[in-house]
Amino acid sequence: MKPIQLELTNFGPYRKEVINFTNFDSAPLFLIGGDTGSGKSTLFDAMTVALFDSTCSDRDAEEMRSSFAGPEDDLTQVTLYFQQGNHIYRINRVIKQEHIKRGGGTTDKKKKASLVIVDKVGGKEIAKLANNSTEATSEIESILGLEANQFKQIILLPQNEFSRFLKANNKNKTKILKKIFKTDIYESFVKSLGERFSESKKELEQSKSILEWHLTSQVWTKEEIAILAKEPENDKCTLIESFIKERERNLKKQKELLTDAQEKLTKCNQDKQTAQELAKSFHELAQVKEKYHLKIEAEALLQRERIEHLQELLFAQRLQDEVQNLNHYKNQEKKLYKEVKKKQKSLNDAEVRLEKLKTRRHELKNQSKTIKQKEADIHKWGQEIIHAQNFQDLVKTIKEEELKWKQVDEDYQRFLKKTKEIENKLAKLESTHISIDNLRDIENLSISVERIIDEHLERDLAERDAKLDQLREENIRQIDCEKHLENIQKKLNDLDASLTRKLASRRQLMIAQLQTELQEGQACMVCGSLEHPEVKKEEADEHALKTLMHVVETLQKEKQSQISELSKYKATLKEITSNKLILNKEIEQKKELLETHYRMLQDQVVGAYFFEFAENYESIQGQNLIKNLKDYVKKQQKKFDDEETVIAKSKTDLIQAQEKVSELDTSCKESKAKLNQSQEQLDKLRAAHPNLQEIKIYHEWLETARRDIATYTEALEECNTNYNLVNTTIQSLKGQIDTLNKEWEKATQEITVSEESLNQKLESESAVSKDMLQINDWLIEVRNQAIPRIQEQVTAYETHKQELLNQIEKIDKVTKNKEEPNLDKLEIKLQESQKTHDSLLSEVSVLEKSLEDVKATYIAVKANQEDYQNKNKAHQELSTLLDVVRGNNTIGKGKLGLEAYVIRQYFQQIMEYANTHYIGPLTDNRYLFLLSEEGRVESDHYGLNINVYDQITGSERSVKTLSGGETFIAALAIALSLSEIVQNTSNGTVVDALFIDEGFDSLDEKALAKAITVLEQIGENRMVGVISHVEAMKNELSQKLIIAKNHDGSSYTKVLNVC
Repeated sequence: MKPIQLELTNFGPYRKEVINFTNFDSAPLFLIGGDTGSGKSTLFDAMTVALFDSTCSDRDAEEMRSSFAGPEDDLTQVTLYFQQGNHIYRINRVIKQEHIKRGGGTTDKKKKASLVIVDKVGGKEIAKLANNSTEATSEIESILGLEANQFKQIILLPQNEFSRFLKANNKNKTKILKKIFKTDIYESFVKSLGERFSESKKELEQSKSILEWHLTSQVWTKEEIAILAKEPENDKCTLIESFIKERERNLKKQKELLTDAQEKLTKCNQDKQTAQELAKSFHELAQVKEKYHLKIEAEALLQRERIEHLQELLFAQRLQDEVQNLNHYKNQEKKLYKEVKKKQKSLNDAEVRLEKLKTRRHELKNQSKTIKQKEADIHKWGQEIIHAQNFQDLVKTIKEEELKWKQVDEDYQRFLKKTKEIENKLAKLESTHISIDNLRDIENLSISVERIIDEHLERDLAERDAKLDQLREENIRQIDCEKHLENIQKKLNDLDASLTRKLASRRQLMIAQLQTELQEGQACMVCGSLEHPEVKKEEADEHALKTLMHVVETLQKEKQSQISELSKYKATLKEITSNKLILNKEIEQKKELLETHYRMLQDQVVGAYFFEFAENYESIQGQNLIKNLKDYVKKQQKKFDDEETVIAKSKTDLIQAQEKVSELDTSCKESKAKLNQSQEQLDKLRAAHPNLQEIKIYHEWLETARRDIATYTEALEECNTNYNLVNTTIQSLKGQIDTLNKEWEKATQEITVSEESLNQKLESESAVSKDMLQINDWLIEVRNQAIPRIQEQVTAYETHKQELLNQIEKIDKVTKNKEEPNLDKLEIKLQESQKTHDSLLSEVSVLEKSLEDVKATYIAVKANQEDYQNKNKAHQELSTLLDVVRGNNTIGKGKLGLEAYVIRQYFQQIMEYANTHYIGPLTDNRYLFLLSEEGRVESDHYGLNINVYDQITGSERSVKTLSGGETFIAALAIALSLSEIVQNTSNGTVVDALFIDEGFDSLDEKALAKAITVLEQIGENRMVGVISHVEAMKNELSQKLIIAKNHDGSSYTKVLNVC
């Protein structure tokens, strides 16, 4: 982190101050000087407040408001521009403080912060990272890789805390070193390795369980399972191979029997099929003969009738054209006669109308003189209407101008009043308008709340719910497992009871068997006695004994199988219990994290926006808050925009109203002048035409005259038109009548010719009938397609007859000299053969499936054996590696884990660098740093306590025994070494600046000179600033930031001697 510019407003003794650190880039070391109490250390407070919202001293950030600022002055805030990596950041904080509020009084302003990436100091924003105090602090810690306390021990070393890291205990040193060297990657590695070890262990147990499951699978017989259980692990695959060979031999025998049965079944099927085909032929022959009797012999008479009628229709079809022509000409003759009669009547009516039209034309010619007089009157009245119209227009204009003048005057008074109202409204709107700052605060709050909810609370809630789902699944597994355990235990109890009963029965039968076999003089097989006084001669059921022994053996195997199942489910239940403990712990952690982020959210919202928070966070509540805030922002933005719009409109309305007042004043004067001018013109017109009538009267006269003229003209034109039209119609009708008479004569001639031709055909010898009525009926049938229909029926009959005869002949050839077969007898024989075949086929299928399952199980067993061996080997290697990184293999007392080892190596580098470059030169090679073994404890913190070796006394002692000056030199050496090692580490925190507050006054002149030299050396590749009152340093350093006081006690800064 390298500071670029620090801006202070009413912070400590500063009113407004800007410190540009780029002024000190030309020299390796610069001094921050000034009188006591001027505010030198306050600059360090300002940087830590900007970055972490805390000071370097015991004061809170809220106490840093300047004593020179009142509630009405600007808010106390600090802005820091700094560079980290390739980015320039701007962090701005406003502390919590009292400030004046609008309308009087004071209010508490909440603290605010924003963090952005900029392109340069004072430049445009590139990316916004945080917009509230909590988020800004979190982002700064992430960017710098340091917390506030670590920052004050590595980069900014406050007054009286310079030696804090030097004397810190192991735990605190470890925490700092973990952060700045980012060794959490090693912790994550160890954790990930542990998780992988647990997974490997589960996989190994699962592989073993799968192998055991395959070896006790249902594909094996109980005898095979018992044999496999006794066989060593390495020989089980060989034993399974022998099982497979035995099953293959059994399968081969059954397949041979199946082949014989298949041949017999095929022959039976062939015999049955041949018999069925012959029986079918006998049946078809009977059906065809029945069809021939019903369809051919029974319909022979109907077929002859069809043929005779077909001949009649064909005769009628040959006469069809002559009959149609004769009918056509007779119809045409009738039609022409009617048309001639109709046209003659129309001609007579037209001649009567023509005479009437001649009389009407004569009457209209006699009225022409009256019409000409009316046309002259129309011209005279038109001239007088013009003068009357001018008179009327002037009267109307005078009235309109008088009304207009009054209206303009009223508008002028109204707009004058409206102007004053708009001025008052605009002043009121501007006094109550929402400020843009308040609007931006609400927007920033909405963005911050949405980020906390989406990036933290929703994620926490989802992770917690996921863990709860896992826990529910484990509970379901547990219930299922316990249920299985209960069932298995119940089965075991039933098996034990049944086995006890069967064993007792077996003993009774065995005793009876032994008693049956006893002979006098022979030794008893149980006790060896030669005398048998208590023998009861009862019959021993040897078959029942064998059956019972088999049942006992079966029950014992089943019991063993249930015991194995019981063990497996107990192991599963143990695993579930362990998983639930882990899940419950993780759920509690997720709940705590959710509560932390929920409190963070409440801190952001409470006081800035009213929202009723529930006791516990729920997703719907978060989304409601986001929605409410966004709606509130939109509402406030809309209110702001609406007010802006209203203000702008009011200003526009005011300007328009003022312009309107001026415009109306001019219009009022112009309207008065026009009124006077129109009155003068009216007086002149009255004098020139004293007898003028109203325009209405003139229009009535004109309308009557024009109507009479139009009526006359229309009647005359209509009469002439009708006369010409009727005359034309008469000539046309006479021509049409002549044409129709000629066509009538022609039709009469054609009728005579057609009748002669038809009579000749009816008189011929081939005529079937001379009756025209009958012939017309036949022609109707012909037109209805009767000929092709009857022809089709005749052809179909003959075709069907021939087909049936052919079928009878064909089937006779097949059944000739043969008897009808007995199908029932053949069916019984086939079913018996099929039953034998199906039984053998089922047995072969069972054997094949069993052999297939056994082979698949064999492959699975072989693969699982290899998988188990590989996983076991990998698990052992993982266990060894985990012991190493956890320090379980550390020789001696305690454990040295991977991360602790790395931290110690970094610390040793710091000590070695300090010994090589700083502590020797600063103490004339008197002291060397050593790691103390006294701080070692039986945990993961090793020997981070520091001792010094005194070359003069030859003794080792704690740094706590050093004097004040020696402690400062030792602390300075450690701090500088730490800075160098971090700077040279690729994965470490970047340290581009170092600030030291006081401590140099404890050094003598020689030690001070050496310290300045060392600081200048490290200042070659980073910024180094020191606060000191020592005169030698003031004189030695060329670049200075001087803090001076104003006459009122406030402070200001100035840069001196910049090279």
